Order: sequence, then C-alpha cells, then structure tokens
Amino acid sequence: MRVTGAMQNIQLLKNLRYNNSTIMELQDKLATGQKIQRPDDDPVGIGYLMRYNTELSRSDQFLENARTGIGWLNTMDAAMQQANDVLKRAKQLTQQGSTGTVPEEARKQIASEIRQLYEQMVSIGNSTYDGRYIFNGQKTDTAPYTNATAANDKTDPGSYYLNVSPFVTVPVSITGEIIFGKAGDTENVFNVLNDIANHLDSNDQSALLQDLSRIDACSDRISVSWAEVGARTNRFELVVNRLTDEQGNLKNLRSQVNDVDMAQAITDLQLRQNVLQASLATGAQIMRVSLVDFLK
Repeated sequence: MRVTGAMQNIQLLKNLRYNNSTIMELQDKLATGQKIQRPDDDPVGIGYLMRYNTELSRSDQFLENARTGIGWLNTMDAAMQQANDVLKRAKQLTQQGSTGTVPEEARKQIASEIRQLYEQMVSIGNSTYDGRYIFNGQKTDTAPYTNATAANDKTDPGSYYLNVSPFVTVPVSITGEIIFGKAGDTENVFNVLNDIANHLDSNDQSALLQDLSRIDACSDRISVSWAEVGARTNRFELVVNRLTDEQGNLKNLRSQVNDVDMAQAITDLQLRQNVLQASLATGAQIMRVSLVDFLK
C-alpha cells in the first residue's frame, strides 16, 4: 500500500484527537473523583451504581424515620419523667394535707399548689415533638387536653407508625388515655388531682387518705407506659445501628465500582500528556518534510 503525505497527516490528527480525548477523560475523572461519567464508560458498572444509589437513598429515609422515632420517644420519656415528678409532689402535698394538725389557711395553699400541678399535668399531656402532639394517637395536629375538661377529654386511640424497612413499621405514639387514664374514670390523673384539691378545700381527711392510693395507681400506670417507651427506644437504636452498618457496606461497594484511584489516575494522566508531547514533536517532523527536501 502506498503511503501518501495526506494519509500521514490524517493519521497524525487522528492520534492527536485520541490523545486529547483520553486526557480530557482523565481530567474529568480526577475532577469528579468518579470513574463512570457516562453509561457507556462501564455498562455493567452503571447498573450496579444505580442499584447502590437507590438502596442508599431508601436507607437514608428509613434512617431518618428511625432517628425521628428516637427523638419522639425521648420527648415522651421526658414527659413521663415530668409527670412522675408532678405525682410525687402531689403525694407529698396530699400527705401534708391529710393530717388533722394542718390549719385551714395552709390547706388552701396546698390546694392552690395542687391546682397548679393539675395545670402542669395538662401541659405535659399536650407535649409536642416537631410540632406534633405526641399523646393524641394519629391526630398529631390536635391538642388532646384542655384545662377545663382534661378529666373527660378523649384522646385518639390510633397509633402513629414509622417505617424502618420496606416491610416493617414500628409504633411510636402511646395514646394519652393509656398513660393518664380513661376519660371520666375515677383513676384518671386529672380527676385525681381535681379531687385532691376539692378534698383539701373541704378538709375531707378520709378522702385524702384514699387519694394517696389513687396517686400510686396513676404512678404505676405511667411506669408501665414509661417502660414501653424505653423498649421502643432501644428498638429504634438497634435499627439505627443496623442501617448505619448497611450504609457503610453499600458505600464501600459503590466506591469499588465508581471511585477513582487517584494515584493511578494521576500517573495515567502524566503518561498521556507525555505521549501527547511526543506525538506533537513527531508530527512537527512529519509536517516539515516536503518534495523540496528531496530535490536538494
């Protein structure tokens, strides 16, 4: 085959374009840190990459749900602690007021503090997390209790759930009537506090002694729900640990598919730049040769 000058020039330009294209690809990989810039860079790898990204995105949502659950339950835990403290103080005051030696003025002061504790308990019953009421079942946008009617207020019996995997949902909320007592029931904590204040006003010592056992019943009921809150918190923490480990594995697999070996890429880039320089130097010699050179 006869090689002409035009063929040499065309091949030279083709080689230069190839070298420049390879250098640009290496520069893109170094700039982004990713081996796959386009699907045709690695048709098999892009499939794995898309799957890993999808699983990570879904895992992020489950992880966010689990952390929301922990935040919700921590708020409930704090509310339970506050409610327990209120009942402890109410019991101390009731014990003081149930003795026959307490003067009338002191009983009225105790009754006034009991009514303050009642309002505090209502405030606890209306606790919120992230703008949602935590003791009103699925009606998280509605306050479950009011100061005027707390003893007879009915809370939503539903449960607020969070997804922690494609097939698992975990209940987060505990309805107020389970914790504070059924609406209208004599053991309802709001009823108990109201009755204590009234019994102090009327100096009904025998009723006040009975109120002490009613307070204990309220405390026991809250303790049962408190234990449930702790168990659910532990479960969500286990979910967070599991999802965190899974994400670490997925990110490692994605890195193997798509992350650039920076040292190798820099070496390859330097090699291609050297090849380009050699191509340009060689091309300069070829382009300079003409018929005149042979006629000399």
